[in-house]
Order: sequence, then structure tokens, then C-alpha cells
Amino acid sequence: MKNKAIVHIMNKKRMNAPDIKVDLDAMEELWNKYGINNIIFYKGEKVDYSHLISKLEKYGIYTQNYSNRQDLIDKVKEFNEKFEVIFVYTALELMINISNTLRQELGLKVSDNPNIFRDKSIQRKLLQENNKELGIKFLKGEPEKLDIDEIEKEIGYPFIMKPVNGVQSSGVVKITKRSDFEDYISNYKDFHDRLKARGIENKELIVEEFIDGNLYTLDYFVTDKGKVIFSKPAQEILGIDFGINDYFVVARIASKKVEDDLEGTGLKKFIEDTIKACGVRNTFVHHEFKLTSKGKLKTIELNGRFGGGRVDLFKEAYDMNLFEMLLNPKVEPGELKKNNIVFNICGTKRGKLIGFDEKLFESIKKRETVVNVIFNSKKFIGKETGLTKDGFTKMGTIKLVSTDFDKIMKDYEYIKARYKKLLIIKTREEIIEEKKQENSKKGFFQKLKDLIP
Repeated sequence: MKNKAIVHIMNKKRMNAPDIKVDLDAMEELWNKYGINNIIFYKGEKVDYSHLISKLEKYGIYTQNYSNRQDLIDKVKEFNEKFEVIFVYTALELMINISNTLRQELGLKVSDNPNIFRDKSIQRKLLQENNKELGIKFLKGEPEKLDIDEIEKEIGYPFIMKPVNGVQSSGVVKITKRSDFEDYISNYKDFHDRLKARGIENKELIVEEFIDGNLYTLDYFVTDKGKVIFSKPAQEILGIDFGINDYFVVARIASKKVEDDLEGTGLKKFIEDTIKACGVRNTFVHHEFKLTSKGKLKTIELNGRFGGGRVDLFKEAYDMNLFEMLLNPKVEPGELKKNNIVFNICGTKRGKLIGFDEKLFESIKKRETVVNVIFNSKKFIGKETGLTKDGFTKMGTIKLVSTDFDKIMKDYEYIKARYKKLLIIKTREEIIEEKKQENSKKGFFQKLKDLIP
């Protein structure tokens, strides 16, 4: 009998990031509890990950490079000769489809619509067709073919526009009037090209009705027969909630209060009905949804992977290894051990990042519940930055952990009040004005020099 294994599709960037320690700890636990091997595939030349050696084969963890899509498929099949590969997982949004392809190649069950996690319009269509109570009004089309008259008639203001094939909150904008729509279409090429440079091609947009209310997420596993294995919900705070005209996730909160806010809303049935309507099978799901002012739950989108930072979150907050949901249908999160908040450090306006407020960063690091601040200033300073809706990415994180809810929320409010001051960004207009001032001064001193004998 062959030993069982999980294949993980990563890239070199993730393998060299701080998150790799969290991933390896989770894999080590799977080895110790279930004897499950884990095989990490990464693209490119073979690299000697010497910093991982102590965590590797001793705990059934292997690494394997590959050169292209077909090479990846071939090498996964080779490993399947040695092990029984029971699942293929990726935390990378752009690798979701290839992970589904690999499962099919191995004879593993996949969702009825394997492309459902990359083409968000499929989710909308299935919900509308199979359970109208869960669905929302939407249209889709190529930017130049979208008809604002039809949108105003069928959807109405306000509405959301976003790419069919998106990542994070790139290209997500709330439209409140016709001129907003016209501006979005005229600026589409800018963020489209930025996304394309990151490997994300979009030829169509989704236009959907705006859903009010707080945004929550739930990570779970759906078995090949459609049974849902649940974890716990988290709340996401968006840039728009901080007075920033963007829908990126500024902060993610796990607390008993979040659990209580969703108590009695019918969350489990809502999730199960959504999965049934969409035909989702044999996959982890990161489900984003809103609790509206009328008490209804509405899906924002489904993703075929864990949410960012969730493996760390659930281990720390609930002592739960999310990967166990794949192996043990009876696994459940424990009681909340620690409240957990993570801020994402993102640009708050378009411009050049010229620095950061060092004193503010130091004061944040000294806050009682702040346990970690990650910001690679050398990587980003001097470069263009901006909102995630324009295709830019986060630059770092601030992590807060505490058993005391009041203390952690006090520090949360402290950071929230100062969030816009973290980074020093100069807009194009400000840079041009500075240069004008410099040239003006140079002109003055040159004239003065000419007057002095």
C-alpha cells in the first residue's frame, strides 16, 4: 500500500516568504498525526532550500521544481506512482485552474464547473439559476460593449464593477453615477495592463448590484459528495470603511464578537445551499459574504483556496490546522484562544512612495497587543504605488494578538486613526509642483548671481 500525499503548488516567492514557516508547521502536524506526506512543487531552476532542510524529508516533506505546465503534470504523475496523491492544493490564485487540472489528471473529483473560482460570473449565473434567493442581479461584458442604459435599467445605482477574472480587489469599484462608469471605462486599460503584467488577463467585466452590510469570510472544505466541513468566520474591514476610496482588505478580525454577530443568521444553511447551487466539490473554499442591514446573507465571491493568512490565523486563534478538514470530517475548531487582527499595509493614493513614518511605525510596534510588523521598505520605496483597485498590491502587515478583546480593539483603533499616515506618498501633481518650486528657486538665485558683480 502506497503512503498518501498532498501536492502543494507554490512559487519561489512564497517559499522564501515568512508564510512558509506556517505552511511547513501545518505539514509537519499532518505527518505526525496522519502520516501524510507533502510534496511542494515550484517553477524554475532547482534551488537548494537549505533553510528548509531540517523541516523536509524528516517530516515527509519533499520539494520538486518544474519547467512548464506539462512538466508539472508529468512530474505530479510520477510522484503519484510512488505515493497516493489524495489532493492538489495551491494558495496562489493564478494556479487554481492548474490545480483543478491536476486533480482531474489523477482521477480526483472536481467541481461541476472547474473554472468557477477564476471566472466569478459563473458563480453569479449558477446562484441565479439554481437558487434565486441566494443570487443578486448582474451583467457581464467587454468594457467597450457594456451599455450604461441597460445597466441603469437592469441593475440600478449604486453598483459594483470588477474584472471577471480578478485577484484581491483589483479593479473593484463602486459606481454611484453615470460619470463614474464613464471614468472607469476610460481608465480600464491602465489597471488592465497592470494586472496583465501580473499574469491576469481580463477581457470581460462583471456589473452587479451593490450589497450593503459588513463583510465576513468563512473557510471550509467541501467533500467529493458535497458535505461541508466548517471552520469559523472572520470579519474583513475594507479601505472604504477607513475613508479610502478602495475595496482592499485593510484589516481582518477573528474574535468571539464576530462569531456572535453571525449567530442565528442561518450561516451554515446559507453555505450549504450555496455549495449545492454552485456544484462545488472536493475543494477548500474561502467564502466572502455580507450580512445586510435586513439580516440577509449574500455571497460576494467564492475562492478555491484558503484566504490569505488563514492557516496561521486558525492555528493561533482556534488551535485548528485547516488542512485537517481534508482528512478528518469530524474535525472542528476549538473555542477561541486569542483574538487576532491583521492589518494589510497598502497605498492609500496613487503616487511615488518616498518613505514611511518611522516614528509612527515604532510607536505601533510598542503597542501591547502588536506582535509583528512586516514592511520591506527597500523593496517598495522609490517606486510607484497606489490603490489595489488600480492593480497595486499590499506592501506589508501588522499583526495584533491578545486574549483581551478590549485591549486589542484599543490598539486596532489606534492604528486605524493613523493608518493613512503610515506611508509617505507623493502624487504626480505634488512631484511636478515641487520641481516647479525648485526651478523657480534656481532661477531666482541665478538672477541674483548675475546682479552681484
